[in-house]
Amino acid sequence: ATVRIINNKGVKSMKKKILALSCAVACVSVFTAVFAACSGDGGGTEVEVPEGMKEYKLEAEYTPVADLIGGAQSGSASGYDLIQESSAESVSNGYFIHNIHMTDCTITFDFTAERAGTAAIYLRLITQWGNSTTFTPENLGVVLNGTDISYSSLLVKGSSDDAPDFRDYLVTQSAAIKQGANKLEIIVRENTINTYTHSTGGPAIDCVKLVSDAGISWTPLTENLDHVGQIEV
Repeated sequence: ATVRIINNKGVKSMKKKILALSCAVACVSVFTAVFAACSGDGGGTEVEVPEGMKEYKLEAEYTPVADLIGGAQSGSASGYDLIQESSAESVSNGYFIHNIHMTDCTITFDFTAERAGTAAIYLRLITQWGNSTTFTPENLGVVLNGTDISYSSLLVKGSSDDAPDFRDYLVTQSAAIKQGANKLEIIVRENTINTYTHSTGGPAIDCVKLVSDAGISWTPLTENLDHVGQIEV
């Protein structure tokens, strides 16, 4: 057998190469993590329900839409036409609200709390123009009982009406809920984020999820669905 002897100089050279390779791998890993964080696709947030809390789901298609004026990607949209039916797995209850691309178009969720408390608020959203888009309080107001919620920006996943991929996005962990009547409004504010029309754009809204111990209830306008797909005269 032949025994190969590596002198100290060779050992040092090998250590330097191993160290250089380790540094290169570490740099690639850091770059990958940073790139993923900065260029995310709007993956959303998992809804957390702490012990003692309960999740309440308020469907967007059951809100007052009869008199709403929205805006489609091309043309107009209003009233019950804002309700879109879908069999996509990500769509809760088989319907969602879309085409709210109009300044001041407001989706209103009225609910009642048995007692005062706090609630985490999640919005289940997509954009309709394919590109993931950042929503902020400046272009999408989330207003509870007349007060704007100051939330961090929401990177919402791009999607389409034909193949919607809704995700949940956390707006706040601790909104103040009053005993009795409460009003949550999602308000489209003037912007140019709609990359399809380069004008005002709003998200498609599947539902709102409230996580609270305040004992929340609401009266869904289930009769809205009777008008979906019908020609109003």
